[in-house]
Amino acid sequence: MAVSIDNYLRTLASSYYLKNDSTEVEKISKSLANLLSNLDKELGVLIKRRFVFGSYDRDTILPRSIDSRSDVDIMVVFNHTEYERTPETYRAWLKNFADKYYKDRYDSEVVKSFPTVTIKLNHIRYDLVPAKETEYQYVTNTLYIPDGGSNWRTTDPNDVKKKLTEANTRYNNVVRPIIRLMKGWNSTNSYPFDSYDLEMNIIGMNFHGDNVQSGLIWAARYLSIANTQTQNDKLASLQYNIGKMEESLNDNDLENAKRWLHRVFPNA
Repeated sequence: MAVSIDNYLRTLASSYYLKNDSTEVEKISKSLANLLSNLDKELGVLIKRRFVFGSYDRDTILPRSIDSRSDVDIMVVFNHTEYERTPETYRAWLKNFADKYYKDRYDSEVVKSFPTVTIKLNHIRYDLVPAKETEYQYVTNTLYIPDGGSNWRTTDPNDVKKKLTEANTRYNNVVRPIIRLMKGWNSTNSYPFDSYDLEMNIIGMNFHGDNVQSGLIWAARYLSIANTQTQNDKLASLQYNIGKMEESLNDNDLENAKRWLHRVFPNA
């Protein structure tokens, strides 16, 4: 019988987890509280509500030691009642806010970004996403964010979190560890895939009967979002190394399997 690397992969995925009692989370919480307080002070009368979403809220964000692009997404929903405003109007308000409070501070930076506004505090990025919301009686409210141009597109950040939670529960808690591992691979390979697209692709996979080991092999083999030659080349490399890891496991060579594994997945 082949040896297993499942427990090792679980431990590795756990090392990619941004733990609630970590120094990094403490810094994020402090900077986030400061940012939201300043945002309310400067634009509070114009804001309907604001909330954290994205990978930080879904618990799939990686430590910056693994993923230098890890960021905290904040949706800023503006009051949208007087007349129709464009996404750029709201982005300009957020950019003016960011410049006023953070442009000239020694420990912060306002980063060029579009259509969001990005503030870097203590080397951690906070993406401010302008949004509007429509309300209908007896119908769920609809959120809109910029489409990357001058128009709006609908979004539902809670839907992504719900799908992830349901998938993780359905497949015996292997989905989040697999996502963390695959995002670790993505970050050490110059980000061939958008992090959000990568998560969504894995959330949609069937991991029935899988542990982390078999689920990771399945995810690497059937990831289906490649549409450029670079992405295909990165996937081919991943699949080759995972295949060599499987061969080593079948030969009961655990140490060699780990060596192949770490050709594509970073040590924490």
